[in-house]
Amino acid sequence: MELSKRLEAVASLADPGETVADVGCDHGYVGIWLIQQKLFSKVIAMDVRPGPLEAARKNIQLYQVEDQIEIRLSDGLDMLSQGEADCMICAGMGGALTCRILNHHLQKVKAMKQVILQPQSELHLVRKFLRTNGFLILREEIVMEDGKYYPMMKAAFQGSEALENGLGSSSTEILSDELQEVYDYYGQLLLEAKHPVLKEWLLKEREITENICTELQKAIAMGKEKQQPIERLLHRLEEVSNKKGRIRKALTSYDN
Repeated sequence: MELSKRLEAVASLADPGETVADVGCDHGYVGIWLIQQKLFSKVIAMDVRPGPLEAARKNIQLYQVEDQIEIRLSDGLDMLSQGEADCMICAGMGGALTCRILNHHLQKVKAMKQVILQPQSELHLVRKFLRTNGFLILREEIVMEDGKYYPMMKAAFQGSEALENGLGSSSTEILSDELQEVYDYYGQLLLEAKHPVLKEWLLKEREITENICTELQKAIAMGKEKQQPIERLLHRLEEVSNKKGRIRKALTSYDN
């Protein structure tokens, strides 16, 4: 089984274990790869849609791993029992949906040794959820494939002590609100490692936000309130300017 660059990076974050729950398994490729690499002895491949599960079933039969991969029609972790898996992989979903799945099954997730997440959007929501619920981000990665950037992370529950001490999501220090926000958006471990792909992404995002700021300022100066209320333009400009500030702050990590 040969995975896409994104999926191989996701699967490679996992440490060897017993059973992995692949939430939103799609065609089952990640689970098959993990079995072939002998990283896990069992995979529970779950998806909320019957179509992808049927495709996963065919691939599992094709690669003759039926004895080690079980498929389940499941919304998130609904069909997984407490303690049944020691690892969870959730890749390719929006950040808000990822948080909903984690929150709805929080006790199941806390009992796992590792959680591998690759949100397609709203990464700051996922990192903040992990941080405020006592998880520590152990590893982060980002890859670029087909012109898109895919950040991902591995986390583990650290218990109530992490919550009581107000620790950052990937360190033992208490961070300023401004720096914590930057880390939530772009990843503390990626920034500390000066990850080259993250820098490419930040530079691209900076260019985009600068262009948007310029166009919004022109629209405001020309009084485009007939097309859009001026208040809406000003609010949008504030949002984009805040994003540009976060990017600028993140890029300072590469200056030293």
